[in-house]
Amino acid sequence: MYDIPQGIMITYKSITVVYYAITAIAFFVIGGKAKIKNRWVAFIPFVQIIVLLHIIDKNGWNIFLLLIPVVNLILMIIWVVKGYLAFSVNVGIIVLSIIFSIFGLIMWLIVAFSDKFQYSGSTRFTA
Repeated sequence: MYDIPQGIMITYKSITVVYYAITAIAFFVIGGKAKIKNRWVAFIPFVQIIVLLHIIDKNGWNIFLLLIPVVNLILMIIWVVKGYLAFSVNVGIIVLSIIFSIFGLIMWLIVAFSDKFQYSGSTRFTA
């Protein structure tokens, strides 16, 4: 059995927490742009995907489909693409965001805080 050095584990955990926090803030602000009610769930790990589901007009119960192996990867790609398209994001940027997760994180922040991207979808989950 290989032991992972303590410093590497601390660094990995720190990066994970920062990535989660940035994603939560971005989804919270994006939920506000789309006027989603209960957008505060963006701060609950795993459940934050419900904000994305509501933006693309899917019920929050669809989150349980992510428990099915392989199906979860396919659905997340579809949902993320639909989420970007709801804000009229360029297809090339969407492809880069799916291939490189750090680019995706940066793009969600840009969508959240830029006036260039406005919600163009419709949802039954508005406040």
